[in-house]
Amino acid sequence: MKQLFLFACLCLILSTLSCDKKDEITDVDQFPAWLQTKITELTSEFDLCKMTDVTIIEYKGERYYHIYCGLWSCMYCQLFDQKGNRPTFTDLEWNDFLTNKKDIKTLPTCP
Repeated sequence: MKQLFLFACLCLILSTLSCDKKDEITDVDQFPAWLQTKITELTSEFDLCKMTDVTIIEYKGERYYHIYCGLWSCMYCQLFDQKGNRPTFTDLEWNDFLTNKKDIKTLPTCP
């Protein structure tokens, strides 16, 4: 029984140490500067910050940021890659993106 307990503890420790969390965004203040600027541009005119969030998405090994406000009617209109550029997907690529993307985290835009 003692060996089983030690084995379980060892597995738990190894799994914790193997997680790569150095690039994980946990707070609005950790958004890239270009993203913070874009959020301000999109939300300041009508004070939409409290209704807006950012979803961090992973697709084909790349990170994307989707800014969305509950009042906006378009889907993925404010989608940006890691450098702040809008992706130029073809229709097939959009379908693949929507099918295979992984939403990592959604954070409110207001601190």
